[in-house]
Amino acid sequence: MKWWKKLLIVVGILAVLGLGLLGYGAMKLGDLYNEKILPDMQAYVQMTDEEQDAYVLSHMEDLMKSGNTEDEQVKLELEAMANYPAAREAGLDLGRSMCAIMLSASDEINNSLSAAEKAKYEEEGKALDARSKHFEKMVEQYKASLR
Repeated sequence: MKWWKKLLIVVGILAVLGLGLLGYGAMKLGDLYNEKILPDMQAYVQMTDEEQDAYVLSHMEDLMKSGNTEDEQVKLELEAMANYPAAREAGLDLGRSMCAIMLSASDEINNSLSAAEKAKYEEEGKALDARSKHFEKMVEQYKASLR
């Protein structure tokens, strides 16, 4: 057998293995979504605004802590949210936008919402970029106030 035929066989085997691993990874992400995120988001839409705020704040802190807590930026963001009301409010708005995007990605949840609720979450989701920039700005203001 010629070398290029052997190379094609090896490339083919590697491609099949790669596709298998991608499929397995996608299944695991789907399982995580169905087991954890979907039930959380179904409960989220049933909460009052105050309960949603508490949910967002507790999960924003968990998300930030799950990253590299040795990173100075993460430490600064956590400190700003704890000590600077404007940063806390901006973080809350950012978290609400993140939840709204997760809600809009779920047809199952989206179909159960009223038109007003859909509009509310759609508006919050669209504001993600602006809210992210505002949060960064508030963290920078907090950082400047420390000097």
